[in-house]
Amino acid sequence: MKLHRLTATFLMITILGISGLAANPAQAASWHKGTPKALRGNWVYHRKQVSQWGYYHISANKMTGDDQGMPGLTYKHLKYKSLGHGKYKIHSYSGGSKGSFASKWYWGTQTFVKRHGKIQVNGYTPWYHHGTL
Repeated sequence: MKLHRLTATFLMITILGISGLAANPAQAASWHKGTPKALRGNWVYHRKQVSQWGYYHISANKMTGDDQGMPGLTYKHLKYKSLGHGKYKIHSYSGGSKGSFASKWYWGTQTFVKRHGKIQVNGYTPWYHHGTL
């Protein structure tokens, strides 16, 4: 009788343990420190019709960006999450140099999409390609 009770208890614990794991799967898309290797490098865009430009420099732990007529921004304390299909979400602490319009630092999140060797930021900017100004 004790053997049946012990076997039944063992089976219940095993079944509950397995069903608990199935109900709480591992989080596949977790946050990672730094930037994804796929986005690292110098990215630039040029619009010759209106003489406009912009760039991003993305390294392992730091990112800088600038658009013509806007103050340059520095992004620190970077972490990223892969959203699949060349899409990345980067969370950072960003701001500009002292005395500039964007000198206030704030936390923010940007979405980068990489397709055909080009990147786009937040879905509404022009497509950047590898290069320098």
